[in-house]
Amino acid sequence: MAASLSHSEIQTLLSESAYDPSVCPKLEAYVRAQVSAVASTLVASESPDVQYCFDANRTLIKLYQFFPHLEGELGITITALAAFLAMLRFPETDFTALSCLIPERVQSMEPCATLVRCAELLESCQFSDFWPEFRKLGIPEYGAREGETVVSADRKLLSNAVNGSSASSQIRSNMIKMLARTYRSAPLSLVLAALDLKDAESLKSFGSTVMSVEEGSENETPIVEKVEGDFVTFAASADNTKRVGSAYKEGVSYDDVAAMMSKTALRGQ
Repeated sequence: MAASLSHSEIQTLLSESAYDPSVCPKLEAYVRAQVSAVASTLVASESPDVQYCFDANRTLIKLYQFFPHLEGELGITITALAAFLAMLRFPETDFTALSCLIPERVQSMEPCATLVRCAELLESCQFSDFWPEFRKLGIPEYGAREGETVVSADRKLLSNAVNGSSASSQIRSNMIKMLARTYRSAPLSLVLAALDLKDAESLKSFGSTVMSVEEGSENETPIVEKVEGDFVTFAASADNTKRVGSAYKEGVSYDDVAAMMSKTALRGQ
């Protein structure tokens, strides 16, 4: 396997040789490096040479489209690694943009198939249903094809990243930010289920690490204001206080939440 280039070298590569099929091994190595960083709980500030790069990952998938012989069995799992990285950016639209380039044949094969289901659950805000599907990816042997007796290094890498704390924490942070933008208060049981947390203390501990920044202000406050009785109160913001009825309600329309997701994605760009 090719050694990974640094982030700056990848940027140079994309500007000079983006559609040269000979760069595939270098782009594949960089996908692995990004997933390895997630698996080892590194963040960009700690490892500036390995940063998430959607353009590099998309370019690789495009090269697989143009030159199908480059993909093969190995490339199918590499595609899954790139899709996994895109899913971690939710509610940004990276996964949707990347999946448009992935053939249905590949999307129907594991582990891509489970990643697609996970992304659909996130996009439809079915957070509590997301976690059981996500955990399946943490089992290296899950989805093994008939006759496949040896788990590939890339499939093990995906499982390591899923089982590590960084990926779950990143997804959870994005989920709770969406909940906080949508609701001023919500039932504790539903928030715990959505975030896959055990109890109020776990929520308080996690909520204290996720900051809310009011638009036009530089002050940061914990996103969970308080957990009292059976309800969670999120930090007040222009999004969750300007509307009448910002407390949680059963049957809130998906259109309302989808609009909030779109707004959140635009802010992150």
